[in-house]
Amino acid sequence: MPQRARAATAVALLLLLAGCGGFAPGGPTPTDSAPPDSRPSDPRPNETADAGERLADVSFPDGFTRAGIDTATARERSVAFLRTEPVTGAAVERFRAGAYADYEYDAAPDRIRFRLDVHNGYIDVTRSDVYVDGGVRYSRSARNRDVSFEASNGSIARTRYRAADSMWAVASRILTVAEFRAVRTVEEDGERLIRYAATDVAVRNATDVRGYLTVDRNGVIREARLAYTRAGESKQFEYVVAPRSAGNEVAPPAWLPAASANATPGVGD
Repeated sequence: MPQRARAATAVALLLLLAGCGGFAPGGPTPTDSAPPDSRPSDPRPNETADAGERLADVSFPDGFTRAGIDTATARERSVAFLRTEPVTGAAVERFRAGAYADYEYDAAPDRIRFRLDVHNGYIDVTRSDVYVDGGVRYSRSARNRDVSFEASNGSIARTRYRAADSMWAVASRILTVAEFRAVRTVEEDGERLIRYAATDVAVRNATDVRGYLTVDRNGVIREARLAYTRAGESKQFEYVVAPRSAGNEVAPPAWLPAASANATPGVGD
């Protein structure tokens, strides 16, 4: 995340998507304007142990070396994964006290659901929840206490395209702010991943810098976490994605009947 970014960045992104056929504000609980009680887990402390032996037999994917990461290559591989593979993921941004953006993404070949909640830290809350199935795009939109539902013709591919860009924006901000160095490998569900540790951030007077990311053999970033403190304010960013297991369907939302009742004439014909 560029060091100048604030909660307004997420709000602007939301409005941009809504204005170009993307996601309108919406979400699961319009009366709940307080930030979630849960907070992202603290990123792991910087890992300083000599990783030479651990990485000696590792084949790094294109764009990744022990000393750093090519952001353009990481974006290309990771966004392609989000747009085309069965995937589940979440992302979190905590800009300042009470200001946050929370993303949830679940996609399969025949269904997708994408949720985005944004709070500017004052009084404005916007929530978006979009579900696409069978060529129909259902949405639940809310701004503060105003809620609306809609069903219209929609494309899974187009929705995945936009959702992937929104999700990746969080990882991109982490890569832009932090410097990373490979430290070791980790095993996850029988898969070998490369772990990078955050060594510094391009933010003046930042303290208590913690973070890491993992990348798979295809150059897809599976997880990225960063936390630091500046001027007494805690900043936290998290991005986690994983392949969906076979047969694990994207569940319809509880508000689907309300959206179906507001279908545009001819939808689903």
